[in-house]
Formats: sequence, structure tokens, C-alpha cells
Amino acid sequence: MMLDMHETLSGFWPQNVMPLVKRTKFTSTDLGAVHDHMTKIFCDHDLHVEGGAPPLTFRHNHVALRSMTFSATDYGTPYGRVAIGIPPMEELFLVQFTLTGCAQITHQNATFDLLPGHMCVLSSHAPTRQVLNNDYKHFTIKIARSDLEQVLAGELGYRPKSLSFSPQPVPLTGAAAAFAHMVRTICDDIDNGSVAYTHPRAVGAIEETLRRLLLAAVPHNHSEIFNTPPTGPAPYYIRRVEEFIRANAGDPITITDMIEISGVSARSLHTGFRRFRGDTPMGYLKRYRLELAHQMLERGMEQGQSVTEVALASGFSHLSKFARDYADRYGCRPSDTLKKLRSS
Repeated sequence: MMLDMHETLSGFWPQNVMPLVKRTKFTSTDLGAVHDHMTKIFCDHDLHVEGGAPPLTFRHNHVALRSMTFSATDYGTPYGRVAIGIPPMEELFLVQFTLTGCAQITHQNATFDLLPGHMCVLSSHAPTRQVLNNDYKHFTIKIARSDLEQVLAGELGYRPKSLSFSPQPVPLTGAAAAFAHMVRTICDDIDNGSVAYTHPRAVGAIEETLRRLLLAAVPHNHSEIFNTPPTGPAPYYIRRVEEFIRANAGDPITITDMIEISGVSARSLHTGFRRFRGDTPMGYLKRYRLELAHQMLERGMEQGQSVTEVALASGFSHLSKFARDYADRYGCRPSDTLKKLRSS
């Protein structure tokens, strides 16, 4: 079932459709059993029902990828309200969508209604209180703080301060729509019996894409630099390091060498390379060395050079790692490049 733009703007899933229908993990009519189950899945929390003693028909559908988990939850209260108090979770972020109904959420000194067609991120350092109206259904994604901060560190070129998202709901447009679309596609395919999204060779890349889309979709304390594309000419210190790399690529080069050549701090150098070259200084060095090796291999038959000689001349001292990096970039082994030239 494909998600069109109208559905994206009006709601996460069509009304009365519970995601992951074939992955039901727990059902119960007992509030204590529900509390125990959700404590094991998320964290210890306060849970009670307001408005007398309404019946409860709880249902929780759940699937785990590698480190992320998807949960669709229906407390099944035809009247009354479910009140939930969640303490700081420290190492987790919860991404929440409303499927039907409305949740009143108090988080980071803000109170807001989360309605269909919107998403929010509950940050790990602050407590949360939610009051769910009758017949409320929601979808939640659990993401480790360390995983998101690792993406940020790779993009920014340095270890950033603790990540914190804005608590305000975000409409499902732009990057948020893409995030929701991908989540729903994964869930729909799982419901249809596909195992591709949990395949060990694919699941890591899928989760990485979701993390990047989330960082692009919801404002956070590093959004300004994360959302800034490389623009304008590179500053002098970037060009100075590039010239040094081109002149000395075959020799050992450390990040300390590059910082000294640049004349700026380590943080400024990493930020500059990320912004203007889309890579870290060491990543740029490896990329340049691989391009140099590729060119040398293409000339290798004429000059009689071996793969080992090319690797060493390009600055690679670990031959097995060179072969892996080369294959990742060019889709074949270094020796295959030589063989292809000889055969042609």
C-alpha cells in the first residue's frame, strides 16, 4: 500500500488501520499487565485511566530492526482518558505519531496537542506527561541517542554537544513526510511478508537513512550547521591542506599534520572540510589517495607496476584495507582493474 501526498498530510495511516497488524506482541484487558509489558518495552512509568473505570482492550504491535524498534499502540478505551508519566529516558529518543484521536503532551516546559498528520520527538533528558483521549492510537519509534549523535559527529567533523530536539509537533511535509513515508513503507512490507528491511546486509543502511531524515525533519540544537550545504569558495586553510595532501599523498599524513598546516583549530578544520568538501579531513585524504591509486593502476600495465607498488606509492600501508576501500569505491578489486586493462 503506497502512501500518497494526501494521506501524508492528513494522517500517518488511514484511520482504523493499525500498522504491523501481523506483528502483535501483546494484548490484555488488565491495566497492571499492560503497565508491566510497556515497562519492559520502554521504561518504568506511571499509568492510570481517568474518568471512572472504563473498559480496556489494549493491543501492542511491535517489530525490531537492528537498534530501532517500531510500535503501534491502542489502549482500547471507548471512554475515559489514559494518563502516562514518563521519566527521563537518558539514552533514548521517542518519535511519536498520532494515528487517530489526540494526545495532550507536556514535555520540556511546553504543552501541545499531537494530532494526526504531525510527529514529535520526545527527548531523553526531560520527563514527559501524556493524556490520551478515548480511542487514541499512536505509533512510536525508539532510537538510541548514541546512534543519532554518531551521525551528527560524522557530518559535523567533531563530537557535538548533547543532542536536544524541539518538543513542538512537526507537520508531515518535506523531510518529515519522507521520514513518515519510509517508515510506513517498511511496516507495510513487513505486514506483506517481506524480510528485506530486516536483512542483516540492509538494515544498517535503512536505519542510517531514517536517522538522517529525522535530523533533517525536526529542529534540534545542531540544525543550523546540519542543514547548511557547502557554499562559496573554500577558505584558505582548506586549500592549504589540500595542496599539502596533493604534494605528500604517498607519505604518512596524520590529522595533527593537517591541523598544523591549516593554522586553525581542529574543530574549525573539521567543520570547514564538512561544509566545503562534504567529508572529514582524513576522509578527504583517503578519497584522494584512492583516486590517485586508481589512476596509477590504469597506467600500471604501461609502467609495469604491481598492486602492492601502487598501494604503497599512494600512501596505503595496509594492503588488505586498501583492497576493501578500493572495492567499496570502484566496485572491483585493484587487481581487477589491472586485469581489465590487460585483457583490453
